[in-house]
Amino acid sequence: MGKITRSQGIWGIAAFASIAGTALSSHAEITDARIANDGVRKFDMTLDLANSPDNTVMINGRELIIRFSAPIGDFDINTMLGKYPEQVLTVQTSYNVLLIEMAFDGEFQVTQDKSGMVVHYAPAEKPATDAVNAAQDFQDNTGATPSADTVAETRRAIIEARARMELGQYGHAREILSHIILADPDSVEARNALAEVEYRSGNWREAARQYGRVIARNHDPAIVRARQDILKQNGSFMGGGVQYQNNGSSNTQIVGTLNGRAFLRDDLLLQADFENRHIDADPFLQSDGSTADFGGERQKLALKLEQEISARTILQYRAYATQKSPGAGVEWQRNVIPGIAAIAIDYHQPYWDQTSAMVEYGTRDSLAVSYDVATVENWDIGFGTSLNRYGLNGNEDLARTVRLNGYVRDNFDIYNFPVFAGYRLDGEYPLAQEEKTAQGVTFRPLDVARREVHEFSIGHDIPLADYLTLSTGISYSYDRYGEQGFGFSGAFIGNLADEYETTLSFGHTANSSSSVGSSGSTFIGIAIKRYF
Repeated sequence: MGKITRSQGIWGIAAFASIAGTALSSHAEITDARIANDGVRKFDMTLDLANSPDNTVMINGRELIIRFSAPIGDFDINTMLGKYPEQVLTVQTSYNVLLIEMAFDGEFQVTQDKSGMVVHYAPAEKPATDAVNAAQDFQDNTGATPSADTVAETRRAIIEARARMELGQYGHAREILSHIILADPDSVEARNALAEVEYRSGNWREAARQYGRVIARNHDPAIVRARQDILKQNGSFMGGGVQYQNNGSSNTQIVGTLNGRAFLRDDLLLQADFENRHIDADPFLQSDGSTADFGGERQKLALKLEQEISARTILQYRAYATQKSPGAGVEWQRNVIPGIAAIAIDYHQPYWDQTSAMVEYGTRDSLAVSYDVATVENWDIGFGTSLNRYGLNGNEDLARTVRLNGYVRDNFDIYNFPVFAGYRLDGEYPLAQEEKTAQGVTFRPLDVARREVHEFSIGHDIPLADYLTLSTGISYSYDRYGEQGFGFSGAFIGNLADEYETTLSFGHTANSSSSVGSSGSTFIGIAIKRYF
């Protein structure tokens, strides 16, 4: 989990960065669609609309493309295919885009008002020109100042490209925009649209490159953040940080990290994470039955190699190392629209969530399944489960558990005030724990506590400046088997330069898997990353 738990999500940022997109108003739903005059070669098609239609109409040969001002609604417009097969060849819809392709050549005349739209279609008297031809005409005029008509045609072509992107016609959208950029390489609007097309079609490297070309001409903070979010998820970086943790009555820790990610080739990505923990632990039960405190250092190294098998499939190979135990793992990821499904197997992964495990070099073997959905209509959703086997200093089967986790989060406005609210589940249930007795004392070498944490949170991202955001929130968490109470979290996220990100984070939670048996965890830390 955690692969897609982000404050905004790439689609929210990219949409905000869409300087070429049309503004969406409140409502404009299709409620009915019919051909009023049932003539085969000449007819009127009527679309009834629920509210004021602030719509963009584009005509491309036999195709009529309408970009509505809001979602199309529940009306099944595909029924036109069965009702009017002699007139209608193809119908495609997306969130707010409708494409209708007629069965024969003709000319469109479109009129619309607040209640509907009438499309008059008749045999063509002259050839129609499409958006690509308009863009090519614009290319032929290079060296001269574009006329108002040429600018309007180019603008219309960009809108059409975005509409085709919404319909999943990425190749057609790319062709339209490429012609425009060939004629006008400095077109910020066209490059911005092309960046979105490339990202949605799975070509994130080209999307980041196009956003970079846009930034070179128009240093819009929203576009900068869109590019950074792409690189943050997929690109190369180097970074480091330090965090202080006070895990209630259990222990205090100072955690230093170094991490980086780089491409070995286009389809092979290597990531390395090194961690050093300075631990100051209160007395805890030892394996000989006695109690003792601990102060010292523990290190951990994790290497991850991601191989892109196809446009939708990734294999991740993992290796772990501590002073005592090596480990390995593999994860299969598949883009199953609208999210990512994953199956992961780990052997002897370092497990330092509890004090005794950190001191005694605990390990975990696990089989995990998860599904994460990137932001879809302002929602983030994810869930997963795993079977776990814990060991300590080479001993296996000291504990076996099943874990359930999940989250759901919504981004919405309250009186034009943007907020996010969410729910998180973190549950772990022991199936078996081996008890031993020494010197008359019963103990568990690795204490895996039962927990079922339900956390509800609400927060807000506050832009303090173009390159500084405060993300803050409050939460209430309840553990059926432990503590409950209020918590808070916050982060100052600074993008003072295009390739750098600095995050100062702080917070407190009443329940944490790193503070089982304690009253919670409080932390403050800083991290710096440079993206390439």
